[in-house]
Amino acid sequence: GGLSSSRGSSIAALIRDKIQNEFDAEDVEQLRRVLPGCAELLGTRRHSLRCLPSKADAAPLVRSGSGSKLGDVKRRMSLTLAGKESIAQMHYAVRRFLKIVCSQLKGVVLFIDDLQWSDAATLDLLKSIVLDGEIPS
Repeated sequence: GGLSSSRGSSIAALIRDKIQNEFDAEDVEQLRRVLPGCAELLGTRRHSLRCLPSKADAAPLVRSGSGSKLGDVKRRMSLTLAGKESIAQMHYAVRRFLKIVCSQLKGVVLFIDDLQWSDAATLDLLKSIVLDGEIPS
């Protein structure tokens, strides 16, 4: 049976507990947006093990130097780097999620509908999953 059987429910609970212990709230929210069909496995966040700086904490860095051309360049570079860091963090969170799921289940099928219409960001995510040697194939 799938995750709806009693055995599946216990596997889902194991996966959910591991996710709640290893992911912070921000990562879980990213996963919910990227993998909406995995709500049962993501569960609700009980606590956070690590504290990441919030966007509000980063705002003064982005605002510094405003009013000059150099300040504008710094701000654009800061936003670009923050965007790339956010994407890398999301890719890492998805790969960690898949590692946890694969460690508890004998086989996992990743069904992707309309792959031919995927944007570059989605293809980059799939590439990072395929190239991650720690995710069983």
